[in-house]
Amino acid sequence: MRRTLLVGMLPILVLSAADARAQDAPTWTEDVGPIVRDKCMNCHRPGEVAPMSLLTYEEVRPWARSIRSVVEDRIMPPWHADPDYGVFGNNRRMTQTQINTISQWVDAGAPRGAGEFTPPEYPEGWLLGGVLGEPDYVFEMEEPFAVPAGADDINIDIVVPTTHPEDIWVQAAEVRGNSRVMHHNVVSVILPDGTNEPTGRLASATPGKQWDRFPEGAAKLIPAGSTMNFSLHYHPSNVEEEDVSRVAVWLVREPITHAVYSSVVADPALDIPPYEDNYESRGEFVFERDAEITLMKPHMHYRGKDMRYDLVYPDGRRETILSVPRYDMNWQISYELAQPIRVPAGTKLQVIAHFDNSENNPWNPDPSVRVIWGPDSRDEMMEGWFDYRIRLEEPVVPPSARQVTDDGAQ
Repeated sequence: MRRTLLVGMLPILVLSAADARAQDAPTWTEDVGPIVRDKCMNCHRPGEVAPMSLLTYEEVRPWARSIRSVVEDRIMPPWHADPDYGVFGNNRRMTQTQINTISQWVDAGAPRGAGEFTPPEYPEGWLLGGVLGEPDYVFEMEEPFAVPAGADDINIDIVVPTTHPEDIWVQAAEVRGNSRVMHHNVVSVILPDGTNEPTGRLASATPGKQWDRFPEGAAKLIPAGSTMNFSLHYHPSNVEEEDVSRVAVWLVREPITHAVYSSVVADPALDIPPYEDNYESRGEFVFERDAEITLMKPHMHYRGKDMRYDLVYPDGRRETILSVPRYDMNWQISYELAQPIRVPAGTKLQVIAHFDNSENNPWNPDPSVRVIWGPDSRDEMMEGWFDYRIRLEEPVVPPSARQVTDDGAQ
């Protein structure tokens, strides 16, 4: 009799335990939605590079198990910096707590939860729109560029007019184009006298990169009467496409204490033999003035394997400030330092990269060929891009900052 009673009670006990787990489980509205908003939605929304939208519970629910798999394996969100070097303000890596939350949510059946979760808005589709609001200016190509189906890679420079009536100082910029065919677009400012703006490129778009945003108190100048040069690389698809690339800029709302410079460590003499699986390439930049490094962005092509940024200070001390041990051409991420790194004059920035031209590289289009520097994806580049800032002799108060009153109201 006692045995029968125990058996009869077991289903009740099991159901009660399941109910308790469900009640304690994370929910979409309170726990998982905010994680997906912060880590995933910039790319996972209509018109972006990701293959599906993840803005709502209805969109996310069918992908719950796949999401758990890629976050547990740290495939997504993409972030390739070695955590032992550098602290980055735009770090996309999920914490272990966030990964555990998603795993527990999926195990519990991916419950929606009470209330509503509202995804962020992206004015006119700009990624930075959800953070900074609508851009102050948008400069775009005057005519669409036709990219023929199945053609070889196309590299072209297109000059774009500007419209601002006075000098403007930019705190952030974002480059957009037809991501189905636009491999990258490097935007630079051409001054009214026809020379290039000396602080280097304004902004760029590459696979996996989101925007260019400068540290507080730092900015880039676009003088009135300037034009924009769009240095475009198109990788045609199987169908004819059109592209109207554009760049949005957000102006500084505070006094400027630093100018931002963009530069690159490159090795245009690289010469990778056939079947070489660990070709090493090096380059160096010497700081002639005291400066602060704010950002680094490795750039290589299909055979890129790894890249490391080292500082060698005037006293001989060496420091690794970024290591990307598994470079991925599909995710060319800009690594924004949480705090700028001070470098006195005479400091050397050394960039060391390796390339895999062997048959073991699944991205390698042809391991049997000798590979040299070139603009096409089948060629190679070793470019260690970086931004640094230099203090101005006197702070600059741009017109966009003068519009802000003492109490911060506009």
